[in-house]
Amino acid sequence: MVATVAEHRIGDVCWTIVRGPREAAFRELGAYAAADIRTVLAGLPSWPVTARARRSPVLFRAIESASQVEHPDAYAELTALAEGAGVPFDDLLLANLRGDLGAGDGTGCTDLAWAGPRSLLGHNEDGDPVFDGIGRLLTLLIDGEPGVCVWWYPGFLPSNTFTITTHGLVWGIDSVSVVAPSPCAGRHFVARTLQRASTLAEAVSMLRSRTSAGGFAYTMGCVGSPGVTVAEKAGDETAVSTVANGLSWHTNHFRQLPPTLDVAPEESLARAEVCAHLTASDPDAKWLTAALTGDVHRDATGDDTLLTLSTVVTDLASGEVTVVPRGGAPLRAGAADLAAGNVGAVG
Repeated sequence: MVATVAEHRIGDVCWTIVRGPREAAFRELGAYAAADIRTVLAGLPSWPVTARARRSPVLFRAIESASQVEHPDAYAELTALAEGAGVPFDDLLLANLRGDLGAGDGTGCTDLAWAGPRSLLGHNEDGDPVFDGIGRLLTLLIDGEPGVCVWWYPGFLPSNTFTITTHGLVWGIDSVSVVAPSPCAGRHFVARTLQRASTLAEAVSMLRSRTSAGGFAYTMGCVGSPGVTVAEKAGDETAVSTVANGLSWHTNHFRQLPPTLDVAPEESLARAEVCAHLTASDPDAKWLTAALTGDVHRDATGDDTLLTLSTVVTDLASGEVTVVPRGGAPLRAGAADLAAGNVGAVG
């Protein structure tokens, strides 16, 4: 089967849909987004990451090897993406391992959720200004796998932001800088494999059974089910909690795993304090969206170098998703339609 890439503009949101066999699909995606991938690689402040890789080449190659052995499909995807874009594989690998080689990878994000009979899950995607105007919705329809919709950074495995799948699974991811990474698979590779899970319980089980060099915090839910699950992962350690009622939040430091594992940036602590003081008597998607686009929105001002590039809020009861691109108007769509690439149902 021939792989296809189609781009759609719906309001202020760019939505790319990729269909076909795995490697062919990623090769086509790489060719389609080659200019953006080159822009990202040229603009990333990657020299500290390069320095860490050169200082610890054994760790770097150990993480690569574990990623290839434990997550061969994701590794093949990144390889095909580089081939399609015509860029060196090691350049994309290094970009994807920015958070797996030591503290200070320069990424962020905030997750807010409300658990109850009508649960809500929201995510701010915070990233480097190089991604402003380049990031987009991406739906992957890989043969034989669940459909997946993410916010995609060209050149990266489509796994490190938020995820919506055709199984109704929804989660946002917050980066956490680990002080002493283990020689395990890269966290983007782990997160990409996780997207195959058919249930929330399976996703959590997969997290528990896999190791991750860098740190991620997942705020997870399932359309049609109440409650929110928060999972933190670093090395072979996993901490999982279930929130049955009330507000849940996460920024860029661990709240459950031992604090000795990570670095808690001052900016993350400041956002955490704001999140902890948020109140709502009857929260809905509008309230959660306003909190994310207002209270914890980032604008690369002062000492903060990152921007909030997009905001995504999912009403787990109705399945409605609100996507707010930076500087743009909200897009509302069904989670199932985004994950399945049903363009005709979105508008």
